[in-house]
Amino acid sequence: MRSSRIVPLLLCSVMLSASIAGCLGSDAAKKETSPIEMVVYYETTSGTIVEEIRDGLQLSENGVELAFDFARTTSENGQMKNFYVVPGDGTSQLQVNADETAEIRYTYMTHGLFTVYLGAIDDQGNDNNISITVRIEKQIIWSDDNTDTPREMNIDTMPDCECDSPEFIQIKSTVENPPALLGIGGGQDTVSWHLNDPDDEEQGNHSEIIGDGQDASWNYNQYNVMQGIWILSVVIDQGTDNIDVSHDVTIKYLAEESEANPLPVGEE
Repeated sequence: MRSSRIVPLLLCSVMLSASIAGCLGSDAAKKETSPIEMVVYYETTSGTIVEEIRDGLQLSENGVELAFDFARTTSENGQMKNFYVVPGDGTSQLQVNADETAEIRYTYMTHGLFTVYLGAIDDQGNDNNISITVRIEKQIIWSDDNTDTPREMNIDTMPDCECDSPEFIQIKSTVENPPALLGIGGGQDTVSWHLNDPDDEEQGNHSEIIGDGQDASWNYNQYNVMQGIWILSVVIDQGTDNIDVSHDVTIKYLAEESEANPLPVGEE
C-alpha cells in the first residue's frame, strides 16, 4: 500500500516542477528579448580588394566599402541613441550618433570571411545586435617589365580573421618575349613558372618556349591553401632576351557570405 501512495506524490511533484520550469523559462525568454527591433539594409556582403604592383612598387590599392543603413531600427522603450558596426577584422567598433546619421560605411583592406556585428543602443541603455558574414577577396595585378631576372611575387594567404583559409589561389599569368629592336635580341626563350608554398615546397609549375614577339600564359588554380606567404616566380631557363611578366592573382574564398538585404524599392 505504501508504494501506491508514493506514485501519485511523485507525479504531482513532477507536474509542479514542470510548471515552475515553464514559468521560469518564459520569464527568462522575456528578459532576453530586446525592445530594439533590428532592421538593417545593405546592398552587398562581398567584394574584392584590388592591388596593383609594377616593377616592385605598389601603384594602388582599392579596398571594399560596405554600407549599412539602420534608419528603420526602432525601440519600444525609447529613442535610438547609437548605431554600431564591429567589422570582424580586428578594427574597433564603429559607432555613430543616431541623431546625426543612420548609416555606417566601412572599407575593408584585408581579405577573409568576416563575422560582422550590426548593433543599436537606445536612450534607456538597451542594446541589441545581429551578425552577418562578409566575404572579402583580394586581387593582385603584378608586373615586371624588360627583365632577364624577374622578381618573385609574394602572395599572402593569411586571412585577417579567425576563419578558414582561402578556398584557392587563382593564377592567370602571361610572359611576353618582346620583338627585337634594331637587331638587338630576337631569339626564343624557354621560361618556367613555379609556385611554392610557405614551407618552400613547390606545388605547381609550367614551362613554355616563347618565340620572338610572342607570349605564353599559365592559368592555374591552387587548392589546399596553406596560410602564409606563397611565392610565384618566373625563370628564364634558356635564352638571353629580356621578358615582360604579368601576373593576375586572386585569393578566393568559399561563397559563404550572408545574402544581401537591399532597401526595398519604394522605401527610399
